[in-house]
Amino acid sequence: MMENIVNMTPWHWLSIAVVMLVIEMMVGTVYMLWISFAAAVTAALLWVFGFGWEMQILVFTVVSILSVIAWHKYDLTRDKTSTRPNLNKRGHQYIGRTFQLSHAIENGVGKINVDDSTWKVRGNDAPVDTKVKVTGIEGTELIVEIIGA
Repeated sequence: MMENIVNMTPWHWLSIAVVMLVIEMMVGTVYMLWISFAAAVTAALLWVFGFGWEMQILVFTVVSILSVIAWHKYDLTRDKTSTRPNLNKRGHQYIGRTFQLSHAIENGVGKINVDDSTWKVRGNDAPVDTKVKVTGIEGTELIVEIIGA
């Protein structure tokens, strides 16, 4: 085992970097990315300077620790608020928009066409083609109010 560590080449370190990247893709924690980065840096420095196994381990360890700490500090300071908070909340994207009823609202329930889909709406009774504004959402039903009423 020790013989394998003593004879590490840049290709070994690049292989470690690739393995770490694959693990990162499966886990998705971001930290393995920086350990992979450290292995790639170690490979590059080993290729340029050709130092012994002790220095390789030291470089890998130091670069790993520094890059993970740097990422962690950056991650704490960055703004994590989304510029598109309703991206995965499809119905919430329609709040404030106006549409025409495709099916009359009868007994408080009707339908509107939104892009390529039909949404069930709740609101005051109104005939087909009445303009309505989406004011909220409950479950999969849009809450609407009649415009001009």
